Amino acid sequence: MAENKKAFVPEAGTCVPWKVKREELGEIPGNEEIVKKEWEKLEAFAYAFIWFWVQR
Repeated sequence: MAENKKAFVPEAGTCVPWKVKREELGEIPGNEEIVKKEWEKLEAFAYAFIWFWVQR
């Protein structure tokens, strides 16, 4: 019994894109753009960190 689920493939340069994280968080009180900006900075750091260790 194989399920017809597609594997999650993130956008280039990301681990978990904002649109996916946004769905997980639900309603965001306050300014969503501030949260998005900080998430994208954290995401860029995480991607660079993982890429660094993979290339060693």
